[in-house]
Amino acid sequence: MSASAQPLTIPHAIEPAARTRYGVAVSALLVAAFSLSVIHTVYARLSGLEDPDFTVTSPLTWVFYLVAFGAAALARRDSRAAQMTVLGYLVVILGVSVFYYPTTFTLEQQTTFGWFENDVYTGLLLTSLILSVLRLRRRALVP
Repeated sequence: MSASAQPLTIPHAIEPAARTRYGVAVSALLVAAFSLSVIHTVYARLSGLEDPDFTVTSPLTWVFYLVAFGAAALARRDSRAAQMTVLGYLVVILGVSVFYYPTTFTLEQQTTFGWFENDVYTGLLLTSLILSVLRLRRRALVP
C-alpha cells in the first residue's frame, strides 16, 4: 500500500428516507402524551376512579388540555421564544407529574392502566424535555 492511498470509506447501508426535525418530534411526543392523558381521564370517569379536582366536567381539566395541546402546536415553531416557552412548560408539567400527581394517585386509582398511563405519560414528557434541550443547544438530530 502506498503512502498516498486513501482509506476506504463505506457509506451507511441504511440511509434515512427523511430526517425528523426536533419540532415535529417534540410535538408528536406531546400529542401522544396528552392524548393518553385524555383517554385516561375519560377511563377514570367511566370506571368511577376520577380525581375529584380533575374530571371531564371540570373547566380546569379542559383549560389544562387546551394549554397542553397548544404547547404541542407551539413546539413546531422554530423561534427561540417558542422553544423557551415549550421548555419552560415541560419543566413545570414534569414537576407536577413527578412531585404533585403521586400525592393524588390513590390506591384505588392504581390500576394497571393507571400505572401504564402515569409511566408512559411521564416518559413521553421527559423525552420531549430532552429533545427540547438538545434543540436549544442546536445539536443535530440524527437517526
